[in-house]
Amino acid sequence: MARRQREDAMSVVFRDLLMLLALLMLTLVVLLIPLIKIREETSRQDKPAGDMLAEIVWDSKSRSDIDIWVQAPNGERVGYSMPYGKIFNLVRDDLGRDVDFSGLNYEFVFSRGIPDGLYRFSVVYYSDNGQGAKPEDVRVSIRHRKGKLMIVIWEGVVTLEYPGQEKGVISFRMKNGQLVSGSRDFSPFEIFHPLLRTLGDTGGKGGRK
Repeated sequence: MARRQREDAMSVVFRDLLMLLALLMLTLVVLLIPLIKIREETSRQDKPAGDMLAEIVWDSKSRSDIDIWVQAPNGERVGYSMPYGKIFNLVRDDLGRDVDFSGLNYEFVFSRGIPDGLYRFSVVYYSDNGQGAKPEDVRVSIRHRKGKLMIVIWEGVVTLEYPGQEKGVISFRMKNGQLVSGSRDFSPFEIFHPLLRTLGDTGGKGGRK
């Protein structure tokens, strides 16, 4: 009888010990969750939004619809009608003053990574939206990320003279995430119009306005 009582007592002690260990583990998990969440949020905040960023801005009072186009080293062409690629995404397609309430005429694309190879950027005077054809000065900024810094590849103003016009802004080569010295080229080229001819597209921005 005494032996059974001792065994029962040991069972109770062992059970209580297991309960204490379980409670201790639960307490540790509860205490660690906020730390894990904070670390994840910090990581998200530190993560770059894009490795290469190209922006265009034009007169905020203009009704004109101006587009940016990019051709990446893998051959993908990204712009309003093809906004998503493996490397680049068009984040904002601005259709002109009367179509949004932001107070800006502004478009931009960004990349995920910077593969080696040739990059080309152009701007297109898609439509004057009925305000009457007039030249549009488009400010262009193209930068790439180096650590927490954004390094300028090219910034300047491109003037588009009439609706339908496309102007090549710049082409250049990147290697190991850096601009290849002497590779910037301003020779004329087009990205959007050859794409239209290839697809047999009329270029309409179907029903978005």
